[in-house]
Amino acid sequence: MLLTPHTIVGVAVATAISNPLIAAPLSFALHFAGDKLPHWDFFSNTKNGERRVGWRPLAVMADMSIGIFIALTFTYYALWGLGDSYLALNIFLCGLASVLPDALTGPYIYTDNPPKFCMWIKNIQSKAQTQAPLPWGIFTQLVVVAVSVFLIWRSIL
Repeated sequence: MLLTPHTIVGVAVATAISNPLIAAPLSFALHFAGDKLPHWDFFSNTKNGERRVGWRPLAVMADMSIGIFIALTFTYYALWGLGDSYLALNIFLCGLASVLPDALTGPYIYTDNPPKFCMWIKNIQSKAQTQAPLPWGIFTQLVVVAVSVFLIWRSIL
């Protein structure tokens, strides 16, 4: 799954569950559940060497930037718009936790000698992936985003 939908799910969890000790680990766990949904991402059906060159690294950086922008926008809205620093912290933590599994696989993709912990996470990630062809692999992510935005809207907007 792309990073942006993972981030939006994390924000939705943060707005629905006020306790960060529950919400952040749940956001982390939902990352793997999201990857079980049939989806398409920039690394679908590629070998590791293909992931380091061409348009893919740029697309991942753009996706990551959009996810960071969304998470920070909701964090700032909670902090300054709602005046709720506790919610802002929860959104920030859940946004981070929701993409942490992918962040931890980065060294596997972009280095020649990744840490063993990153390899362990990468192996779990590989087992959790369910790929789908375009356009269906994007459609499932749009549904996840729509449901998440609805939950966010009902909670804080």
